[in-house]
Amino acid sequence: MSAAPLVGYSSSGSEDESEAGVQTRPGSGDCRRGQSPLPSQRFPVPDSVLNMFPGTEEEPEDDSTKHGGRVRTFPHERGNWATHVYIPYEAKEEFLDLLDVLLPHAQTYVPRLVRMEAFHLSLSQSVVLRHHWILPFVQALKERMASFQRYQKPPKVA
Repeated sequence: MSAAPLVGYSSSGSEDESEAGVQTRPGSGDCRRGQSPLPSQRFPVPDSVLNMFPGTEEEPEDDSTKHGGRVRTFPHERGNWATHVYIPYEAKEEFLDLLDVLLPHAQTYVPRLVRMEAFHLSLSQSVVLRHHWILPFVQALKERMASFQRYQKPPKVA
């Protein structure tokens, strides 16, 4: 029982070879009609090439103190950008007072909770974008949101 080659390439003389009962396998060293043999092994990569850029493959250090105590929900990968769609929120005095009352109580259950400096309302989950997708994403979002009216606070009635 002979094993069939994984890849069969046709040539102008393939019919002649099959009629004669001659089969060649890729990499067998049998070069017919100007075909070059496939290399049986690859050359090793020299150490000088492997060590050209030391330290470039290090994992980024994920230090939550550098970004307000936030913790990543997925690992950082070079070339990927985490993004989300949000509306900024200007905190008023009443909100900040309520936060001052609630935060110490919440910290008894989750000690790592901290007060943020800026607030927003998220309209999406965090998603990963490749760097070259950022501009098309922003443009598409602007086009789709252009038809919506901006929210205007109603005037205060005295």
